[in-house]
Amino acid sequence: MLNGKRYRGTVQEFNTFGGRGTILMQDGREVRVRYSAILGEGVRSLEKGTLVSFQLEESRRGLVAVRVRPE
Repeated sequence: MLNGKRYRGTVQEFNTFGGRGTILMQDGREVRVRYSAILGEGVRSLEKGTLVSFQLEESRRGLVAVRVRPE
């Protein structure tokens, strides 16, 4: 995790079948999100346009959202 800070953004797309999507941060950057990063139990998914808060982690392919929580 980069710094423990929580960020906010809007879900741009999320493929429930593939378990992947993107979030547009408030500063205009896009970050990837995976099914396993969404907080909650049972079937977890994100709807396009939903406001979310999350933390950032650096991966081999760039920044990814972790500990994602719909607002």
